[in-house]
Amino acid sequence: MAALGMAAQCAAQISIGGEPSEWTHPGLGRGMITTTDLGLLPEEEEYAVQGDFRYGTQRFHAMDVLATGRWDVLPGGGLVCRAALRCPGAVMLSVQFDQWELNPGDAVYLYDAARTRFIGGFDASNRAPDGGMATAVLPGDEVVIEFRTNGVHRRPAQLHVASVTHGFLDLFGFTADADEQRDYDPGYQSAPCHINVICPEASDWQQEKRSVGMFLRPDGNGCSGNLVNNTQSPRKPYFHLANHCLVPASLNQWVFYFNYESPTCVGSTGPTSQTITGATLRANYYYTDMALVELSSTPPANYNIYYAGWDRSGAVPQQSTVIQHPMYDVKKIAFNTDPSTTFTDPIGVPCWRQSWEQGLVQAVSSGSPLFDQNHRMVGHMYDGAQVCSTATSIPTDCAKFSAGWDGASAAVRMRDWLNPANNLNTLDGFDPNASSAVALRVRAFLDGPYNTITGSMSSDLRAGGLIPLTEPYTALGYTHVGGGGETTSNTVLNVSGSNAVVDWVLVELRSASNNAQVLATRSALLQADGDIVTASDGSSALSFGVSAGAYHIAVRHRNHLGIMTANAIALSGTAVTVDLSNGSTALFGGSSATKSVGGRELLYSGDVDGSGVLKYTGEGNDRDPILSLIGGSTPTATATGYHREDVNMNGVVSYVGNSNDRDPILVNVGGNDPSGTRAAQLP
Repeated sequence: MAALGMAAQCAAQISIGGEPSEWTHPGLGRGMITTTDLGLLPEEEEYAVQGDFRYGTQRFHAMDVLATGRWDVLPGGGLVCRAALRCPGAVMLSVQFDQWELNPGDAVYLYDAARTRFIGGFDASNRAPDGGMATAVLPGDEVVIEFRTNGVHRRPAQLHVASVTHGFLDLFGFTADADEQRDYDPGYQSAPCHINVICPEASDWQQEKRSVGMFLRPDGNGCSGNLVNNTQSPRKPYFHLANHCLVPASLNQWVFYFNYESPTCVGSTGPTSQTITGATLRANYYYTDMALVELSSTPPANYNIYYAGWDRSGAVPQQSTVIQHPMYDVKKIAFNTDPSTTFTDPIGVPCWRQSWEQGLVQAVSSGSPLFDQNHRMVGHMYDGAQVCSTATSIPTDCAKFSAGWDGASAAVRMRDWLNPANNLNTLDGFDPNASSAVALRVRAFLDGPYNTITGSMSSDLRAGGLIPLTEPYTALGYTHVGGGGETTSNTVLNVSGSNAVVDWVLVELRSASNNAQVLATRSALLQADGDIVTASDGSSALSFGVSAGAYHIAVRHRNHLGIMTANAIALSGTAVTVDLSNGSTALFGGSSATKSVGGRELLYSGDVDGSGVLKYTGEGNDRDPILSLIGGSTPTATATGYHREDVNMNGVVSYVGNSNDRDPILVNVGGNDPSGTRAAQLP
């Protein structure tokens, strides 16, 4: 393999770059290098790991690299010292140093004996607080440690090995013949019915997946976990994991792998170059299975990580998704389309319980984040692994995020680290690489409250004090991406006139290349003149935490058929105004998308059940729920309140008489044919 190719593969653990001397000076011989052979793995150690989901085992061996290694003078100046460690039968190795004291200009590289892959260079900045350093894994049963210096310093450098991790499982597919080389076969691999996170099923989770990582401990164990968002400025690199995966004494030697995922839907290998070594424990608690650590450094921009949002309210997830590294495999995803149930395990850990309709979880998935329908973290994988034949029958229990929020002190709770002011129930995710949020002003009109004489919409719901202060769409089961939970105030709702609030609406930004893929949402307020504004102040343009670019824009309402732009529209940090009400903006579905009244394009009213289809008769029609709400037996009865059945949005649900809510449905399905239907023009 060419040196250039290896350098691209191995810019790991925030290295300073460069290449080992054997790459830049091919004539530098290795024949005189001292190789320390640790011998075959003792039978008692091999026996000890059977039945345990380890990738390897830690072997303690002290070695002073600078005293043991061979020293050479480099052409052009400088000195190099090389020493090798060998563990026969291993298919990969990592090294833990307990003394890492380097001088300015010093660098350390590690590479496999076959010279196919290297990591480094590392310098004094890679030193952990305890004075050590731990490395990512390299293929094969022998690793070469190279120390390079530009000269003699007053303080001698120190480079001392404490242990190596003898890997018997080729986690990253380094070698095709690893099965023949390894001394011990653990006999496990992830199930074939897993779903890679690049597959079409996971298209809505491409942000959240970037928060998920896997860590390997020096004792040969590992788990999954994820970066979580927090209100610190700048963001702290807090990594959430399962407490039952925590070994505090070795935290400085843990190696965290990010973006280890297959580039194809069918594949089991991926890049392993983006790593961080070491972390500091911030909080953990046995009875909530919660652990929160802070990484030793912030992942650099080229890692393209994401800080996951969270919900600590304890609200029941209506749908749930877990993203994981099962059996140390590339990143996978699993879906549950039903509401989770609450469950307390025998030791008292509060959990969300769910079964999977797609995918599954397995060992090493412990600590994987559980996301709700709003793409916020609500728990982590705690117990309940499956195989393909039991994926839908054996449930998974995920420890509740909300349970770990509070506690007796900062050492046993998360709030002090994620939201020190303790004033938020939810926090959206954060993309540090997003160039800026995009701003948008939208205009749209609803058929139900539209007044043909004034050319505006009535604000009867506001006048009756019926509009809720918190957006209704989360409770109705709408999916949010980077939004949800928006609130307004009575000050905003007290405004009258053209800026009077008509109701809440949901605005979506969808992919330019796949208009069915929702990339961002915002619950907002619709005013009488058609303006859609930010709920918090009732006037600002909407802001979405996505990068500048072209997006399809959709507007949806709880009892109207949604609409969407036919073309993707360029958005940036400067607010763009998009009017969906006057025919100036082409709509997906053309003239079928809206109801044209006097030159005004209106969203069709009457979608009482939120199915996206208007029906007046037959099974699942929108008329019967109106009769049911007012009592069922007395069609002249009425009901006052904030209801989806209130088609004309005057605050009163009625089945017969003037301004009833039944007739608009008949009109909008065609009027003359009550068996007709009308569908929303949304993909």
